[in-house]
Amino acid sequence: MYPPPPYAPARPPNPPVNGLAITSLVVGIVCCIPPLGLILGLIALSQIKRNGHRGKGMAIAGSILSGISTALVLAGLLTGGISDALDGFKKGVKEAARSRSTLDLRKGDCFNVPGTELERETASVRVVDCAKPHDGEVTGSFKLEQSGAWPGEAAVEPIAEKRCTELNDAYVSDPSAVPDNASTYYYMPSKRSWRLGDHTVTCSYAAVDGKLTGSLRAGPGSTPSAGESGA
Repeated sequence: MYPPPPYAPARPPNPPVNGLAITSLVVGIVCCIPPLGLILGLIALSQIKRNGHRGKGMAIAGSILSGISTALVLAGLLTGGISDALDGFKKGVKEAARSRSTLDLRKGDCFNVPGTELERETASVRVVDCAKPHDGEVTGSFKLEQSGAWPGEAAVEPIAEKRCTELNDAYVSDPSAVPDNASTYYYMPSKRSWRLGDHTVTCSYAAVDGKLTGSLRAGPGSTPSAGESGA
């Protein structure tokens, strides 16, 4: 029997994980800049081979993921997929720009109401060229004189009907040119918007059925002059 050694042999220190290997893997997963993960992974593999650091698996995984992402981006550019995506994004931005809150409608705006029912509460409409078929055309707006609590639809509707009829009559250049399917229409405050300070009624001509075409201000087939706004 031999006596035990006076001390246990020291364990060799654990080599550190290569930082670029970690970064390569993260970039490869996130796919923010596809070639970056591939480049970092190759550099990390070179450093690991030279310094004996850990992280070879992460560097390889990051390089592979980034390589796949880079190939997909190149394929998209060659086939026009990226271009189609950008076109779709631009189209979405334009559509959003045409959507306007009913509180922001201006005199002369022609608009379409989302859905198929005109007679319903809505918060936004789509402003369109008056030369194209549309649901309504704004003729002006006015503020209600009531203050305090919400007066209720029954109190507001007679005022809106009277004032909007006057604004509509003053708006058209030729009353005989108003089509048979056009009628007085208005957006009035709701109980909720009244509490937020909305006391404005927006008046318009709107199509009872079908669509309107052209501006009623200047006659069928025309559009309102640029720069016209509120009543």
